[in-house]
Order: sequence, then structure tokens, then C-alpha cells
Amino acid sequence: MNNNPHNPVIAERSFGADPVRATALAMAWMAGSQSEGVACCVKHFPGHGDTHVDSHRDLPTVDKPIEQLRQFEFAPFRAAAGHAPAMMTAHIVYPALDADNPATMSRRILNDLLREEWQFDGVIITDGMDMHAIAGRYGVGNAAVRALCAGADMVMALGNAETQEETLAAIGAALEAGQLTADEIERRLARLAALARAYPCQVRAYVEDGADRAIMAEGWRRALSAHGQARRPPAGAKLRLVVRQDAVSDGVSEAGVPAAVLAASLRRLYEVDLVTFADAESFNWGALPADGRFLILASTSRLRYGPRARAGWRPDLHLALWNPYQALDIDSPALLTYGFAAPALDAVNAWLAGELEARGRCPVPGFE
Repeated sequence: MNNNPHNPVIAERSFGADPVRATALAMAWMAGSQSEGVACCVKHFPGHGDTHVDSHRDLPTVDKPIEQLRQFEFAPFRAAAGHAPAMMTAHIVYPALDADNPATMSRRILNDLLREEWQFDGVIITDGMDMHAIAGRYGVGNAAVRALCAGADMVMALGNAETQEETLAAIGAALEAGQLTADEIERRLARLAALARAYPCQVRAYVEDGADRAIMAEGWRRALSAHGQARRPPAGAKLRLVVRQDAVSDGVSEAGVPAAVLAASLRRLYEVDLVTFADAESFNWGALPADGRFLILASTSRLRYGPRARAGWRPDLHLALWNPYQALDIDSPALLTYGFAAPALDAVNAWLAGELEARGRCPVPGFE
């Protein structure tokens, strides 16, 4: 659940802003996955939806009273506790629960709240311990031991070989020193073994399923959402498409759709003049020719826009092809797709051609 529209890292990675709706969607996704033998891990416990800091880069704090946490942040995790095979910890400090430790290293949060109060018996796995919120403050080895002592079953020891060896050495030393007891280790191993038994690895031949693809394509069409008074270019219009040249991965999600791919898709309907930029904040929007072309901005990465773009960019239509919150950054009508797979681009073209209406409802604040 993302309950902060300015959250720099969760945003479209959640099922929306409403805890009831987000819980229902997450539980349905989990049930479908588990029916096909896929174990789900619910993250980031006890809630990452109201942070102003990306924990990949620094340590966030969610300083809310316990009642507000129960009403919003906790709600989806509490509902999932009896069903989820695994939960991932958040590298976040919650002063109402533990003012001294992020959740990943907090026994009050992982053991007392999740294990004892909520009776969660699945696997607790940490978020990546190479993230700056943890590695930069506590050191990967020390943090791994503290996470295990707090109640984690698995440590996600990402990073290079050196940091992984440091993690292994620190855990080995903690075992020798008795920081982790034999009984605790056995309980953790039992939970991991139970997970492996319940969801065994299976080798299956992939079979192309046209019916599945049709369902997904229909999902893209139904989800298409309009923001503001979105209008189509006239038939036969000449377009100018402004788009980031290289939609590379931001370290959180995959790379976006390349500019050339999007231009080729729109050229099925229009003549398109493609203009690309490398950095939004240094791009000179005022230098675009005033030649009457219908101006489309396409957002093809999940990155939010900075102050210069927010202040001066005014396309005729904004195609927000990934992160819906980007439509709030640019003061222009927008079409939201929530993704950039080929069927999503097909849905955009169907809307542009007048064959489809955008009847989706955006599940985040600001789009009412």
C-alpha cells in the first residue's frame, strides 16, 4: 500500500492507497500465485508506503502513532499474516514500536509483533542488506547478525563476494559465541524446510497460452485511465513525441520501453517527429518548434519529474506509461497505462484511434 503520493520508491509498486482495496488485491494475487505452486513474499513489513526517503539510499523513519500504523501500514500485513508463506522486512525506523532499530533489526517488531502477537509462522526474510539504509550505517556483517537475533529466518546478502564473505563470517562468529541458540536455529531451519516442501521447484515445459495472453491484453485495455480532459489528436495529425532516450533501470525496477519502440508504435497511426532527452531537468522545453504539431510527452521510466519540468513542460497529452504519479507532476491531460508491455501500447493506440474509451480508475490519491 502506498499512502504517500511523494513516496520516492514504492509508488506504482503497490496495489494502491486504500488499505482495504490494496489488501483485497494483494490477497487475490497471492491466492492465484499459490494455486500455481508459486510462494509469495509480502513486503515491506510493517509498511513502506509513507516514506519520503528511498531506503536504497538512506534510512527512512515513519513517525506515526501506533493507532495510525494499525489503521494504515499494518492492515495489509495483518490480513496476510495467516496466509503468506513469507514476509520481507523494511529498512525503516518506526519510533512508536522501536526508536532505536529499523524493523529489519528490531526484535520488538519481528518477534514480538509479527511472530508472537500476529502468530505469523512463515519465513521472515530481510530486504537487501547491501542497501545504504543498512550497510552504510551498521555494516553488512553486524547487521546480518542483528537481523537474525531480531527474528529473521533469512538474510538477503546481496552485494559483491567480499560483503557476502563478511556476512558469512559474522554469522559464523555469532553462532560460536552463542548469540544465536541451537533451538533458534532449528526453528528457523524448520520453517525454511517447510517452505521448500510446500513449494517444490518444478521443471515445466513452457506452453504458449493464447487465452492467457488475451486475458492480459483485455486487462491493459480495461485499466487504461484518463486524467484531466485528455483529448485525441485529429486523424492524420502530425505528432511530436518527447521521450527519454534511454529508459534504463533505476536499481529498483527493470528498464523501460526504448524511445524508438514507442515511436514505431505511434507511427502506426500518425507521422511522428521524435525528440529525445537524456536528463529531464536540463532539457529545454521552450526550444521545441512552434509548428502546430500535436505535442505528446511519454514517461517511460518510473522516475518522478523535478521542479523545472513541473514548472514548464506543457504537452497536449501526457502518456504516463509506468508510474501513475508522474501524471501529477505535469500540468497536462494524461493517459495512464500502468505499464509498457506491447498490449499496453496497443491499448494506447486503440484509444488514440477512437476504438476504446479510457474507463479505468486510478487507485492512488490525486486522480479523483
